[in-house]
Amino acid sequence: MTTYVILIRGINVGGKNKIPMAELKSHLEAHGFASVTTYIQSGNVILKSDLDAATLAAQVETLLATKFKLG
Repeated sequence: MTTYVILIRGINVGGKNKIPMAELKSHLEAHGFASVTTYIQSGNVILKSDLDAATLAAQVETLLATKFKLG
């Protein structure tokens, strides 16, 4: 498995696009990502996956769009 650092920008800033990090962590774990860790309310995530970087990015983008209301 490869360890990835995901920097999700534009969330939890100025009261917009609020995503609780515990909920984000649980959602990523439920979709098969391993060793998921979030860093404060920053939108930064560290996780492990067998996917290549491009596929991982596409899956995370889709998961965020379907689970959380982002504007």
